[in-house]
Order: sequence, then structure tokens, then C-alpha cells
Amino acid sequence: MTKVSIAVLSAAEFEIARGMISELSDHFSYDDWLDSRYGTAMGLSFAGEAAGLVTVRLARFLTWCARHHILPSESALDAFAGQSALRQKARSAA
Repeated sequence: MTKVSIAVLSAAEFEIARGMISELSDHFSYDDWLDSRYGTAMGLSFAGEAAGLVTVRLARFLTWCARHHILPSESALDAFAGQSALRQKARSAA
């Protein structure tokens, strides 16, 4: 089973990120986007993946994007969430 991280932002950070991440503008509201994120996690879970939501801090995400020369996007948010989850797990194991 593959572990998949689905990134979520706070409502306030979502509003800021809408101007930086084009996919976020496709959603009418934060709740609409959050429903989409939950739906993605549920769909992956039904498909046999271990999917979970990971709260991401926008500033840390943007710093990570700049450091890795990656344009901010929803898929980049998820990649960052995955790396963040791995780092958290490693810290917890230590």
C-alpha cells in the first residue's frame, strides 16, 4: 500500500495562495476546495492507497518551491506534503 499525502491549507492561507496557484482559482470557495481535497483522499483510499490529509504552511511551501525551482501548484503542494509527512515520521521515530 502506497502512502499518499493530500495537502490542505488554512482558510486564510488558501485566500493568499489563490493568487499564486492557478488551480486554486478553479474553486468557488475554500470549502469547495476542501471538499475536493477530501474527495481526492477518499477516492485514493477506496482504490487501496493509504491517503491522508496533511496541513501545509504556505510560507514553508513557497520557500521549498523556490529552493527546488518548482512552480507553485496543487501537485507541488501534495509533493511538499508528502516530504513533510516523511520528515515528521522520521522525527517521531528518533
